[in-house]
Amino acid sequence: MLSDLAALTPPAVVCVAFLIGVGIFLRHQLGPKQESAEDEYTDDISGDSGIPHTERSGSATSHDRGEG
Repeated sequence: MLSDLAALTPPAVVCVAFLIGVGIFLRHQLGPKQESAEDEYTDDISGDSGIPHTERSGSATSHDRGEG
């Protein structure tokens, strides 16, 4: 009986270490957010301003539309 328990010890140790690692990872990921350097910048880069217009106006060429 004792030899059976001895055979299960290494996998049990690995399992416990894995569960501790998962717990630490989740705590880090789901914990309260800290102020990062990216939050200091207030420039709006959300893309709401749209695509800037170019000076070239007109529709697509016949090649772009799949004609010809």
